[in-house]
Amino acid sequence: MLNRPDRTARKIKKILITGANGYLAQFVIDRLCGAYELTLTDIVELDRTVSGTTFIKADVTNAAEIEAVCADQDAVVHLVALVRGRSDKPASLFADVMVKGTWNVAEACVKQGVKKLVNISSISACPPAPSARLPYEVDDAFQFGPGDLYYALAKYLGERIGAAYHQAYGLDVIHVRPGVIEGDGQNPGPAAPEVVTDPWFVYVDPRDVAQCVARAIETETVKYGAYNAVAGRADSRFAWRQAADDLGYSPAHNWPEIPDGDT
Repeated sequence: MLNRPDRTARKIKKILITGANGYLAQFVIDRLCGAYELTLTDIVELDRTVSGTTFIKADVTNAAEIEAVCADQDAVVHLVALVRGRSDKPASLFADVMVKGTWNVAEACVKQGVKKLVNISSISACPPAPSARLPYEVDDAFQFGPGDLYYALAKYLGERIGAAYHQAYGLDVIHVRPGVIEGDGQNPGPAAPEVVTDPWFVYVDPRDVAQCVARAIETETVKYGAYNAVAGRADSRFAWRQAADDLGYSPAHNWPEIPDGDT
């Protein structure tokens, strides 16, 4: 039987960041470093040394390893995902790394008395249904398609795992759903279509994702929720104002050189 420590009054001071060698992680680390005591973990050694942090090599698919690194942590920022070159990877790998990995992290949080889990999901977790109004709100109708299904489904299941552990054990869980992250070398960057009929902008600056993560950690009122972290534009395809209202998210890098139709 799992212990259920009282997490209600504890301030967040110590944070574990998984997937710490990834592209987005460097921005999250830079945002949080100095404000919190950071422990970084990944299956590989870090490409850079981050002063004032502790690194512990661990594999999220190994329950014992991830439980060990969660010890004495107040919060976990879970950043593990298969992003680079994922089109030719089998479904089993997504299930193992992203679904099993997230499950292991949630379980470890409960066993080790972690107060909050900030799960980095994706706008891909809930693709807008053809009938959905735009900009797409978090709880609107969604529909999966064959394109990038393994990744999208794994992100969706990761959110369901977080919801289950919040309901069952009272673990605070906030899912941050970044848009297409600029600058990671995987995407060409935003360019307006010749004819604009619907909100189309899906990009986000990684510094704004890091800001949203920081806001998710700071909030003491939101115990569970999912929030889009996208550019603060009138033509953003995914709504971001709920994150602004609930968390205080204020995207600062919004590609002003690209007209957004807000006239």
